[in-house]
Amino acid sequence: MDAEVALALSKALSVAGVVLLCHGAAMADDEFVASVRLRGGFDSNPQFLPGPYTGSTGFVGTDTALAAGTKGEGYSLGVAAEAGTTQYTNPDMVPALSGKVVLRGLLGDDNASIASTTTIGDTTSYNLRSSDIVQSIKGEVKLGSIKLFASVEGARSSLNQTNVIFQDFLPTPHQYLRGTLIPGISFVADKFEIGTSVNLSVRRYLEELDDFGYRRDNERIEPFLFAKYPTSDFSAFGAISYLRGTWHDVDFTNVRDVLFDTNLTWRIAPLTIDLKATRKASETTFPISPITIDTLYSGKVAWQVDPQWTLTAAAGYAITRYLDSPFKAQTATYGVGVSRDLGNGYTLGLDLTRAQGTLISGDSADATIISSSVTKKFTPFATSAADKKPLASKG
Repeated sequence: MDAEVALALSKALSVAGVVLLCHGAAMADDEFVASVRLRGGFDSNPQFLPGPYTGSTGFVGTDTALAAGTKGEGYSLGVAAEAGTTQYTNPDMVPALSGKVVLRGLLGDDNASIASTTTIGDTTSYNLRSSDIVQSIKGEVKLGSIKLFASVEGARSSLNQTNVIFQDFLPTPHQYLRGTLIPGISFVADKFEIGTSVNLSVRRYLEELDDFGYRRDNERIEPFLFAKYPTSDFSAFGAISYLRGTWHDVDFTNVRDVLFDTNLTWRIAPLTIDLKATRKASETTFPISPITIDTLYSGKVAWQVDPQWTLTAAAGYAITRYLDSPFKAQTATYGVGVSRDLGNGYTLGLDLTRAQGTLISGDSADATIISSSVTKKFTPFATSAADKKPLASKG
């Protein structure tokens, strides 16, 4: 988790990074955009280990993304995909691979619609092997300023993490099914929306007992209150919820916790400010914890010096609490970046990221990541110069 936070900040710093916009993006009748990013550099501690030997290594990687869609009278169809790879020159380092595909279809208009979204994702790294297949159906009806909506989701997931007892991955991954129902109502006034919903979910593991003899089946109720206000120069979103989770194993304490998700983007030429704060519940294979509570605070400032040059600074702090235990891990990250728009969809980037943290064992670890990148954006349907600007990364 710690090394992943550092990597996420490194990606956020790179304005030459890849953006994948599927949901909520404005779409012309036919639209296609793709981006390929080649990067390389040096990582002093790719596995975020304590001690003098941290496996410092060079690396090369690729990030690719595409989004395509079409819109007609009363319907729209879209597909989005992203993939990333990181290969290390140190043969002892495990390559990092990730990929995701999202398929979305919608019938209806602004007054009433039904949408289907299918998401398939897979991630492999030195400490994580996960895969997910999620199918979601969402319907909404607008009655004047009142919007009624409901979502039904089904998912099958597999999770395996390195374990402090085995000092390796579990012999078999945790595999489970999830069913979720989310009804809600909101008030809409121009661009402002405020509402409430409740997330009702159940998880059933394919194996009754995990490798340590715990039953991980659980049910959760999570009421939400949310608000959002998006404009071209200023957008804000905030949600707060209260998670009530009930686990079937007597050794797991039922979860009662406040969670939140907030983000703000403010464009004040020539600056763009992004702020984010989240606290969420995450699945874990840690033997004595039902879940983890992950909290992240981050901020990024981009300065558009001129049409070609952009300077970026970012910082973040993350903490992971392992429930039913005294263990936690925390990481602070900060860095700077610079990019140059070369025109014709090409962008060069250079980033420096520093990470310092405390591991679950209580040991300290730190890392320095230096990377350079070149990005090419493809927009065959773009009709204006603005549409052909390079994709900017989003943390």
